[in-house]
Amino acid sequence: MEKKGLGIIFHSGYYDRIYHGFSITLAASALGREVKLFVTYWTLEYFKKGESGAIKLDGESEAYKDLIKKNIEKGHLQKISELITQAKSMGVKIYACTNSMGILNIARDELIPEVDKSMGLTTFLVETKDSQLLFI
Repeated sequence: MEKKGLGIIFHSGYYDRIYHGFSITLAASALGREVKLFVTYWTLEYFKKGESGAIKLDGESEAYKDLIKKNIEKGHLQKISELITQAKSMGVKIYACTNSMGILNIARDELIPEVDKSMGLTTFLVETKDSQLLFI
């Protein structure tokens, strides 16, 4: 059976990983694939209302933080908030992990309106049972 949909589980809160996850999201959506995102743990910070736009990088990428900021300012790279807006305009579904929300003490009303709903991992896996899954 060919898997036409794509489910992406976002775990990392690092800008470069989220950025590349959204690159995959947008490309798959542009190719007509149904895309569903499941945002967990550190990624949830980007989906909170009033997100600061701070760029978080891991040790390997930290040396390039100024370069990334400069490219965002010049418009060569997008902010995560812009990628979220673009994905939603293409019909991408975004789900927040209820377990991660509980651990991080994030209430549903603290999330941006682009989040379609909150759910547990089991429900997300049922929602994407006929889809290819990626973990970022």
